[in-house]
Amino acid sequence: MLSTRSLASLAAVLLFHAHARADEPIDYGRDIRPILSNACFKCHGPGTQKGKLRLDERDAAIKKDAIVPGKPGDSELLKRLVLPDTDDQRMPPPEVGDRLTPEQVAKLTAWIKQGAEYTPHWAFVAPKRPAVPPATNPQSPATNPIDRYIVAKLRAAGLEMSPQADRATLLRRVTLDLTGLLPTPKELNDFLKDTSPDAYEKVVDRLLASPHYGERQARHWLDLARYADSNGYTIDGARSIWPYRDWVINALNADMPFDRFTTEQLAGDLLPKATTDQKIATGFHRNTAFNEEGGTDAEQFRVERTIDRTNTTGAVWLGLTAGCSQCHDHKYDPISQKDYFRLYAFFDSCDEPTLAIGGGPQLEDTIAKLREMEFWIQKNGGSREDIAIVQKEIKRVQGKLPTTLVMRERPQPRVTHVQIRGDFLRKGDIVQAMFPTAISTPVASPKKLTRLDLAKWLTSAENPLTARVTVNREWQKFFGRGIVETENDFGYQGNFPTHPELLDWLAVEFRERGWSFKKLHKLIVTSATYRQSSATTPEQAQKDPRNLLLGRQTRLRLEAEIVRDAALCASGQFNPKVGGPGVYPPQPKEVFAFTQSNHAWPESTGPDRYRRGMYTFIWRQSQHHLLTTFDAADAQTACTKRNRSNTPLQALHMANDPVFVELAAHLGQRIEKDGPADDAGRIAFAYRLCFSRPPTTSEAARVQAYLDARRKADPKTAWASVARVLMNLDEFITRE
Repeated sequence: MLSTRSLASLAAVLLFHAHARADEPIDYGRDIRPILSNACFKCHGPGTQKGKLRLDERDAAIKKDAIVPGKPGDSELLKRLVLPDTDDQRMPPPEVGDRLTPEQVAKLTAWIKQGAEYTPHWAFVAPKRPAVPPATNPQSPATNPIDRYIVAKLRAAGLEMSPQADRATLLRRVTLDLTGLLPTPKELNDFLKDTSPDAYEKVVDRLLASPHYGERQARHWLDLARYADSNGYTIDGARSIWPYRDWVINALNADMPFDRFTTEQLAGDLLPKATTDQKIATGFHRNTAFNEEGGTDAEQFRVERTIDRTNTTGAVWLGLTAGCSQCHDHKYDPISQKDYFRLYAFFDSCDEPTLAIGGGPQLEDTIAKLREMEFWIQKNGGSREDIAIVQKEIKRVQGKLPTTLVMRERPQPRVTHVQIRGDFLRKGDIVQAMFPTAISTPVASPKKLTRLDLAKWLTSAENPLTARVTVNREWQKFFGRGIVETENDFGYQGNFPTHPELLDWLAVEFRERGWSFKKLHKLIVTSATYRQSSATTPEQAQKDPRNLLLGRQTRLRLEAEIVRDAALCASGQFNPKVGGPGVYPPQPKEVFAFTQSNHAWPESTGPDRYRRGMYTFIWRQSQHHLLTTFDAADAQTACTKRNRSNTPLQALHMANDPVFVELAAHLGQRIEKDGPADDAGRIAFAYRLCFSRPPTTSEAARVQAYLDARRKADPKTAWASVARVLMNLDEFITRE
């Protein structure tokens, strides 16, 4: 029996709803499920059903009259929500969570009145191209379909887009985003002088054609691939897998379509007449950690590697937390444990060979001649000693061949079982490789499905997730946040898209334009949305403090590798070489000695000392200290989004690390050597090198005063001191 106070509360909620817009639809996935998930599912969800009540399924919810479709006043759920805190029937109980806000109760009320429909989860329905919002103002900055969607949302919230960033800021932004490098003074001057309408588009085309574009975009993908140059675990032995990293760079520079990019990485070895490059591509799933310790169970760690491949595939292509189904059916998403091990079965019959890569005609010719000699000695009854000498020489020469880790299908496939409670020793039902049933059409195939079938299904039009998940991660690169903020969880517990129609439009556009990353990136960076200023107005701060509606650009701290790359560019020491084995940039011996690594750090000399950060050799257990300080991926699991912290240790690193001290000295020399003869000109030149802009009058005066003081203390290092100050400003490691 409801109290008078409770009845009054419920009446107030119903009255509030009555005055709400009658035509405003309530979406279950966007508006209702997050409320139920946070407040109700802990006790009345898939895992626990107190009072035999389950609210995550419609039939169960309406059966108990907790929800009476069309009759919010008769729905017991709403009655319990508005009970006073002193009533032991109040939901949720105080010890479980706070009571719902009036707005949340109003949404539930409106939803029940509309029929309490549990609509299918948006991400599990294949995307269709939605209509692009019309241009409502000829003077609008909306110049492509992306802008139309953004402007429509902003205006609904009473906001407008921000003005375009100044041209210098725009050049620095797009150069960092597409290549990870700073624009040179010449590139800046050329762009500022070019007043043609397509000046910016020409810059974008130049950057997309740069070999450094593939490097920049590859680093994002290598985070997903959990790339490292060592095996992990305690021993953490070195491995040769850099040819896979170079394959990714080359594929992205060539704008390899994403469906082919997917196929070659998941199943390149299964393609007809697979080339060496296609076999190298399968290194994607050889990036798993590998335990070399003695006394370990080889089968246990093979299973762990296969589990990692299954979880990574689910995260990278499906944007789902598939790993939650390893021990039991997924609590929230429609992925059963049997579904999980059907996906696992695609990788269960893989061998893990090492592939020797051609070392050039001369080396290959030498090996062929030695093989011929070995055959001749054996055929003519040569001694064991002679044969051993030739075989030893063959091994020595083969040792000069670069190798890489690849995948290969076993001649005899393994039988895959469901692992009871995730224990590989407790074998359950036998399963065959198959796609997740909730997001695929049943396959009636007489043949066993392979990784090649999986790759084709992932990039088929039937698959509702891959295109959405992929474009969402690409969007995240340029705005710091995806349209779906939970970029690694498109399931029921993930966030609803801020711009669902835009996400679907981009997904269909990406697929129908040939799965081209370069076309997608050009579309994004030429939009008015991307080109906005990052400055915040008071109105934006009040109405959209997190910038979810994208009424401005986002300031982003540079990623770990790019921090040092920027210093290399500004100082003039950048080595533009693309590809090759990992290098060992300087780091203090004391720092590396402090790690758990038993390996040496053979500091690179000559040009390799100044290679860009993505070529730094990655020991899984003891990464270069710059990478760990600035939040690089840990290479243990697929990283779909890096953290961006702001810590005192980062400031101390930039100020005191020998690498940055050295590069500041080079920058000081460059300012003196390549800049004008006068101080004012050199200060302006330094600002163009570091920030791609001239200094303000105030900044120039402060730098001049500091320079004068340093000249009195030590004239030889005065400009190096100025360089250290500039490289330690927040702006230097920030993309506006």
